[in-house]
Amino acid sequence: MELDINVLRSAVTVAGFACFVAIVIMAWRPGAQRAHNEAAMLPFADDDRVLTETGEQK
Repeated sequence: MELDINVLRSAVTVAGFACFVAIVIMAWRPGAQRAHNEAAMLPFADDDRVLTETGEQK
């Protein structure tokens, strides 16, 4: 079997698809729900910080 550019392209495509499937599996596994919920609440974690330069707070 001769290795040419098309074999390399096919191998990279298959490797990319395998990485995509691995990321999807990691994101949708049942144990990841807690981490996703914590990440979803990050924008609201610092609600009591100073909002303006004049010292006004929420």
